[in-house]
Amino acid sequence: MACLEKIYSVSALVGTGQCNANCSFCAGTYLRLQKLDQSQYDRSLESAIKLSARYGGWSLSLTSSGEPTCEPEAVTRALEVYNKCCSHGAYFPSVVLFTNGILCGDSSFCEKYFPLWRKLGLTSIAVSIHEETEILQAQAYGISNYPSFAEIFSNIQKHGLGVRCTLLLRKSGIDSTPTYVSAVHKLLELGINNITSWTVGNPDGTRNQYSISRMGLLGIRWWLYRNAKLCHGHAWGGGVYDYQNSILRLTSYVTKHKGNNLKTSIQDIAPLIGHTPLLAIDYVFNGIEGTICAKYEF
Repeated sequence: MACLEKIYSVSALVGTGQCNANCSFCAGTYLRLQKLDQSQYDRSLESAIKLSARYGGWSLSLTSSGEPTCEPEAVTRALEVYNKCCSHGAYFPSVVLFTNGILCGDSSFCEKYFPLWRKLGLTSIAVSIHEETEILQAQAYGISNYPSFAEIFSNIQKHGLGVRCTLLLRKSGIDSTPTYVSAVHKLLELGINNITSWTVGNPDGTRNQYSISRMGLLGIRWWLYRNAKLCHGHAWGGGVYDYQNSILRLTSYVTKHKGNNLKTSIQDIAPLIGHTPLLAIDYVFNGIEGTICAKYEF
């Protein structure tokens, strides 16, 4: 008999994929919705949150196939669904919004939305970092100017939200041990103590022309092994490290699971959740830990 034992976390797409960047390596197009039945989305998101909470879930991540802050009302609506779930006992200690950070440099935008989102249950914002400097970050995002990292982090923190960074590993960007270590130290100097990294690639987990080399990734793993303390590993690959009293994660989270096992997992678990456009579910099913990470159709 199939048995769902635990759902660690849920990551949900919000909005329709609008974006204010023009990344050459964007994988979001694959996940963009042609149309969105908002009522169905709300019901399914509520179902997913409550199911995860029932099975020991502790984290909700809000992301997008574009840039979620470009559709702030969609973020608000998703958080309203979560807030409703909280009133029914489905509470997560970690509720994170993932963003490219561009609009987080706009103090008026932050003043308008961050207090509301925090009131609805948002606990932190994870800013995606592709380069060590703002000039190179702007080039990576295909825009003319990128806000000051310090200003972005300050705008988030002043509204009582935590700041995390997603340090993306990408060819010709953060693609080696020296570039990784330098970027990590820059973020630590800016007061960021929670940094997650994964490799850029195709949505199905395959490598592409933007993926970091295998030797580059091996070098980063070796540096972490030599210089940081492994706290625990991940079922989906990688691990969580303590480095100078800060958290460094290196994970295969978005690329690890694909193929027949993914299809089987979706068929087994999806009926319990509904037609939710989820990006990822971390679960224990029939004694096996894993991650669903895909756009799927019913």
